[in-house]
Amino acid sequence: MHDAKPVKEHEFLQSMVGEWTYEGEASMGPGEPPMKFVGTESVRSIGGLWIIGEGRGTTPGGTPATMILTVGYDPATGKYVGT
Repeated sequence: MHDAKPVKEHEFLQSMVGEWTYEGEASMGPGEPPMKFVGTESVRSIGGLWIIGEGRGTTPGGTPATMILTVGYDPATGKYVGT
């Protein structure tokens, strides 16, 4: 195992760290009115290499939703990766 060091692309991930609220609309089909959804997300850093976001909100239909997001950067492939 080696010690990974953050590179400049990891700085972008750190800009997402914080407490967030969101609100949006989704089209449910032709002739249907858009449905709104809202929520909050808490994003923290893991060692400056990864972020993890934990969110709670509603779906466009109003059903409660819980989300978890992980994002990192892989210097070997030059791509952001996550779940």
